[in-house]
Amino acid sequence: MAAEWAWARGGEAREVGNGQGVGEARSGGGATVAAAEALILGDESDALAEALEEAGTATARWHRRLRPGQRCTTWPPAGPFRETWVRMPRAGAEAAMLLHAAAARVGGGGAIFLYGAANEGIRSAAKHFPPGTEAPQAVLIKRRCRVLHAVRMRPPPRKDGLAAWEVRAVVDWGAGPRDWTFFPGVFACGHLDSGTALLARHLPETAAGSRILDYGAGTGVLATAALERSGPGSGAVLLEPDAISLAAAARNVPGAEAILGQGPEAVPGRFDLVVSNPPLHEGRRRTVQALEALAAGAPGLLARHGRLFLVSQRQLPASAVLRRHLAHVRVVADEGPFRVWVAGRRQP
Repeated sequence: MAAEWAWARGGEAREVGNGQGVGEARSGGGATVAAAEALILGDESDALAEALEEAGTATARWHRRLRPGQRCTTWPPAGPFRETWVRMPRAGAEAAMLLHAAAARVGGGGAIFLYGAANEGIRSAAKHFPPGTEAPQAVLIKRRCRVLHAVRMRPPPRKDGLAAWEVRAVVDWGAGPRDWTFFPGVFACGHLDSGTALLARHLPETAAGSRILDYGAGTGVLATAALERSGPGSGAVLLEPDAISLAAAARNVPGAEAILGQGPEAVPGRFDLVVSNPPLHEGRRRTVQALEALAAGAPGLLARHGRLFLVSQRQLPASAVLRRHLAHVRVVADEGPFRVWVAGRRQP
């Protein structure tokens, strides 16, 4: 929907053809006038970028989560940009963070757009725009979706950068309370989810010098819990496709190796223990894709006598998925909606 509106808006400038405003045409060499440049934050679809480019506005894109063919970083490029576009995220705190970043990347009078669906919270999203912007207005309402537009009048109040959005909270998975770092948009921001806590309480002791992989590390809870039950000289690797979650994990597990990656192929070597609370959703769609990828790749990750410990919701077909690829599959904890599973390599 945002792409439709961007194309329609650009059409006005194309009809005038005078090279003014957002719809400025490309030069003959294929470059776009710098004043017309737009930054798109957090949109996995290509539709808006293609519509803006077609309308004559060069675009830059920022992603926090790794996807094939996309580069991701912990914070958007500095700009400045003529306008910024923010895809409505699931969490309100993340929306506020991205809108602050968007406002910091346009000058006075620059345009800030927020777009999304009703079931994503767009109807009440005006409250997330930072002070210093005019009251946002809906420039398009269609198919239960909206595009909100605001103009930056003053710089946003928070210092620009991820550090300004650090969330501190106390977590305890049974080994004592500790101060923990989160950032908006990470899984279970500000608290310890019950599935991860259950797995953390049932992790095994491992020998000195063990290699531990936290697969889909989030903020690093499982790596920390596993290291606390490991002998001297053990080390952890944090594998996580969300650059911001990985930044939190690196703070919470100092000394661990942090890898921005997705899938078993992103990690070199073998491990004595692999721990994971694999995600259940791809966007808003429920899926076992992450569980399938982990189970299929686990034989290549585990050392000869290595073990995989993971937690899953009981309604998921974890047993069948694990038994297709691994041996010695069993449940070690069953509590509420969650089960903790352990599995090992098939021996030749």
